[in-house]
Amino acid sequence: MCSLVKKTRRFPLAFGALCLSAALALPVQAARDRFDPSQPCETVLVYEDVVDKVLVGAWVSGYLAKAEGRLRVMGPDELGNILKVLQNMCSSSPGLRFSALAEQLAQKAAATPRSQASVAGRQLLRRFFAADADHAALTASLKPGPGDVRAVYAEPLASRLIASYEQLFQPGAAIRPKPEHEDLITIFTTTGELRSGASVLGEFPGGYKKVLPHFIADVPIGRFKFVKPGETLGLAFDGLIFVNGRWVLMPKPWRGLE
Repeated sequence: MCSLVKKTRRFPLAFGALCLSAALALPVQAARDRFDPSQPCETVLVYEDVVDKVLVGAWVSGYLAKAEGRLRVMGPDELGNILKVLQNMCSSSPGLRFSALAEQLAQKAAATPRSQASVAGRQLLRRFFAADADHAALTASLKPGPGDVRAVYAEPLASRLIASYEQLFQPGAAIRPKPEHEDLITIFTTTGELRSGASVLGEFPGGYKKVLPHFIADVPIGRFKFVKPGETLGLAFDGLIFVNGRWVLMPKPWRGLE
């Protein structure tokens, strides 16, 4: 399965992170047969081995990915955090069905400012797919003003970016999906999470590591792709930021450091 993921690049990142060696194939099947989300959470959250933990965590991460509007890379830290939260929630309602527990966790995730921003950001980006979309006008609406840039980035980087984006957003410039692009992939987080070194940083272009010290606000930020259905490669953009009450696009900020 791992080789299939590498070759097709069509599997969600969460599945890619769960690739196990061929030696674990039979234990994985056995654990899958045991796992029943309709059972009480106190029963499900008792693991016989690491495979049980991975499968339970992966199942719940699907709920969270949908609620938050972003793909989740479930490494060991992410897995441990999810299971710890579930165990704490289960301790107060041990007879609650595990599926209901996962739904409660997803509802909490969906209520966070980051998740709410993710939903709003996707709604905005979906407008680019409309048959009557005015792509030039939509693109122009994302042009950041000097106050937007200075609210996110410190000087002297801010001034350099202001000049750069003024050149980038020329009249008539248009972000436009290709005709074959019918799907949208988004990853949303916050500048605070990026700066803290959270795992989601790995989902952003490497240049963001250079600008982390220059963030002066904790605001929603996302990257997105226009892609063919079922694919993960397409037209990619970064730096969609919600600041001063609106969405703006500040792509490739690290270029202001060069």
